[in-house]
Amino acid sequence: MIPRAPPPKIITVRSSDIPPEAERPACIRIKPRSNVARAAKVETRPCFASSWVEEVGLDERDVITRYQVSGVGVTIASPHSSSCGMYIVDPPEYKLGPLQLQALAEAIAAVTDRMPGDLHVNSLATVRPYIKAKGKDFLYSKLAAKTGTGALGKDLDREADRLADVLCKYTAGYGILETLLEDKLIQDIYIDSPSGQTPVQVVLRSDAVQGVRQKCRTNVFIGRRDLQGFVSRVKFETGLPFSEAHPVLEADMKWLGARVTLVSPPLSDKGISLAVRKHSRGIWTMPMLIGNGSISPLLASFLWACVIGRRTVLVAGSRGAGKTTLLGAMMLEFPKSQRIVLIEDTPEISVDRMQSLGFDIQSLRFDGSGERGSASAQETLRVSLRMGESAIVIGEVRGQEAQVLYESMRAGSAGSSVLGTIHGNSAKGVLDRAVEDLGVTERAFSSTDIVVVIGLVRSPDGTRFSRRVVEVAEVRQDTQGVQLTGLFGTEPGCTCAKPTKEFSAQCKTVSGIADALGMSPEAIIDVIKTRAHADQLASELGVRRNGPWSGGADEWRVRSNEVLTRAMFNPSGPEAGLREWRSWVDANEGQ
Repeated sequence: MIPRAPPPKIITVRSSDIPPEAERPACIRIKPRSNVARAAKVETRPCFASSWVEEVGLDERDVITRYQVSGVGVTIASPHSSSCGMYIVDPPEYKLGPLQLQALAEAIAAVTDRMPGDLHVNSLATVRPYIKAKGKDFLYSKLAAKTGTGALGKDLDREADRLADVLCKYTAGYGILETLLEDKLIQDIYIDSPSGQTPVQVVLRSDAVQGVRQKCRTNVFIGRRDLQGFVSRVKFETGLPFSEAHPVLEADMKWLGARVTLVSPPLSDKGISLAVRKHSRGIWTMPMLIGNGSISPLLASFLWACVIGRRTVLVAGSRGAGKTTLLGAMMLEFPKSQRIVLIEDTPEISVDRMQSLGFDIQSLRFDGSGERGSASAQETLRVSLRMGESAIVIGEVRGQEAQVLYESMRAGSAGSSVLGTIHGNSAKGVLDRAVEDLGVTERAFSSTDIVVVIGLVRSPDGTRFSRRVVEVAEVRQDTQGVQLTGLFGTEPGCTCAKPTKEFSAQCKTVSGIADALGMSPEAIIDVIKTRAHADQLASELGVRRNGPWSGGADEWRVRSNEVLTRAMFNPSGPEAGLREWRSWVDANEGQ
């Protein structure tokens, strides 16, 4: 049996209260009494759902865009009187007539009560076709009995199919939240307790819509029954406990492409609260980050050199700063000949996509809960070191595995590049956290070559934010201990980190790259600066073509890198290699 909230009750309305057909309300309307500030607002909901949608009057001058998500109308607006944007949904099922509402309510109760006990499902997605087929048959018979040869009876099959989709949405789906989960412009979803009295909040992606505030208030209030249904679905899909004894549930919902965090009483004293962080559906490339203003072409080229030059790089930042996004872009810089071992507890890097692009990548998972029988991060890392010469990529360095990681780096066990993310707002903050919180000695931390800090840069009014690399520091060891030397940093008026005077052929990282590649440091600097021109051109091509070309931005980047990496080491020099690569670009444009 699939998990579900209690079946909805059919709300009856006295016939004397029903206006003529043309004026008949599509669903029940009330004015909330629990919140004085919203006393004048009208909210609606159908009888089969417990979530309310507020009717919002918008000034057309405030409307930024309108579009649809799976048939649901969406309006995004930036009211001049608020620092918060508005995200308005207009679900068609909230405008159904009494006949369809009653048929749907009866179908929901009938289908969920008659689920066969021998129906084995691994996820709710697999049961949707069954529910739709059974629901459509039930709805067709109900509508046929009630309408006869009326106007609706002329196209009963199409109407039954449309209502069956709604039935699936509110039984094996996520109800009104499906629109927010499916909308590619939304990055975060927040439901604060009590959910029925506080509107759902969303955060739009920074590149979603120009001219709109990224933090938006929606017109949706999630009812208790619908929220409990969502919780039941998460518990069913993950098999994880969630109760007063276990008031926090964190899980990666792969089928939703999101990370879900649930908090219940007693931790959340007013009821269940929910946070959803949606993963990027694709892998960002360096040219995309350049075009987005997150990174400069020279820094992108330097990070490429660190990847192929077997350096150790930690990407630091706060939650939501874009650490994993930059890590994924750096992974695309590996040549296809490099074996990669990826270690994560929460799968955020698209391994399937990288394998389809031709990378030799092995994914290892560990369980950070410490439950019996689960592999720990440090055990997983030790296993990875025995899997042959591989670049090691760690989704997040945050526990005792840090000691194992640095032990392996000092002993040379890693053998190739080591990339990872870590929480921290500055290079100094990363050093302090590694030493004081994770138990890594300063001498061991000196095995790190560079720390890249990516931060959220907010507009003065706080309505928009962008992700920028704000610092790149080299880790050096001297008689006085670990020293952090800035190679790239931000200046007033610049959009992303620029090179400092310390970025030269004499710096430790460039010398290490030169040793690894059998070249002089001066030659490496020449290669990095020349390749930066190629990255700038690739970014401009991507902006003009909305991501070059027909194969997709990530596929194009991988193909380009295979040519560009070889060309940069042309015996005639990197300038000759740049011309060779440009000829390849001209010959392969549009393919």
